[in-house]
Formats: sequence, C-alpha cells, structure tokens
Amino acid sequence: MIGEIIHFDDAEQQGTIRDEKGGEHAFDLVGWRGRGLPGPGLAVDFELRDGRAVQVFNARIKQQKARRVVSMPPESETGEAPWPTADAARPATRKRWWLAGLAIVVLVLAGLWI
Repeated sequence: MIGEIIHFDDAEQQGTIRDEKGGEHAFDLVGWRGRGLPGPGLAVDFELRDGRAVQVFNARIKQQKARRVVSMPPESETGEAPWPTADAARPATRKRWWLAGLAIVVLVLAGLWI
C-alpha cells in the first residue's frame, strides 16, 4: 500500500501512517525498512499484517533531472550588462586554444628546420 507518515514519536519509536484511502495504521521502528529515520510528511510503501503497517519503506518516486538555475537581476536594475553565459564564451575560448596550438606547431617546425 502507499501512504504518508502523519506522526512518529522518537521516544516511543512508534508512529501512524495514513493510506491513500484515508485509513490510519500504526507502525513501529522494528517495521521500518526505509532510509534514515521516519518522520511526518514522508511518503511510504508498506504492507498490512494484523492491522499494523509492516515492511515500511520510503515510497519510490521518479528521479528528476537536475536543473541549472541562474538568478541574475535584469540589466535595468544594475545598470550593467549581464555576465556572458558559458555558451557565449565558448567561441572565443576555442579560438584562443586553436591559435595557441598553431603557435606551438609553428615553433616546433621552426626548431626542426634549424
């Protein structure tokens, strides 16, 4: 079953899970099989035995892709042009590396010529 922990008492090591139909089931730390310690608001998968929740795990959720978030004030607020993005700086960087490589090749060839 799928549910959510609505209460867990660390001292008593017992808590309550509300299933997706609204039913409430008691569980204890002995039945906890999830990562970390259980706490309120945590989504869980569990089995019922004799009216108690057992084999309680963290609910499986689909992993989300990381997003790069860059927060910068608009140019009008700062009076300055925004920083260039990494994509804008790449052509200049590639051009410099290409020129540096060409210079090394020319120096090596000149050294062999002499």
